[in-house]
Amino acid sequence: MKKFSNGQAVIEFLISISFLVVIIGSAFNELMISQKNSEKELINARNLIWNSHFDGEFMLKSDDYRLARRLGIIISPIDQIINIDLPMKNLWQTRENYFAMAKLSDGWETKSRDGLSNRPARLVINNVLSGSITNVIQDGLGSLFLSRELRSGSLSFGHIDSDVVPDEALLEECSYDC
Repeated sequence: MKKFSNGQAVIEFLISISFLVVIIGSAFNELMISQKNSEKELINARNLIWNSHFDGEFMLKSDDYRLARRLGIIISPIDQIINIDLPMKNLWQTRENYFAMAKLSDGWETKSRDGLSNRPARLVINNVLSGSITNVIQDGLGSLFLSRELRSGSLSFGHIDSDVVPDEALLEECSYDC
């Protein structure tokens, strides 16, 4: 059995440390490049999801989320009867991205001042009572009982006041596919 001298042990130690430094240095360099690429992908995914104009090439529209499935059971039959126009496909997801992101678009807001009164009026049961025949009956009862509150100008069935919403809260046009 041969004994090694202290000098040979020091040289072998230095050689092994140098190899270790080279290996760690090259791995660190690759990790830094990978980290920068991942950071760029994350920034791009965030820009896509928070952009107000969704691009169909990079984004996917879906109704496959829990709220849509639950509300769809209730809203679909109501929408078929009275056409309240509440889109259920309003979940946007990034396509083919390592950082999968999703955004629930606010597709239920009204786009015009008429929508402020028309959409909720369809859901009000008293809206069925509003009409010319009801107005004639109201005016007749108001004259008969000498009560102005019963007349059609005072008592409006199914009336929705849209002036309570400020103009800046209204959307002029839908900025993405609603």
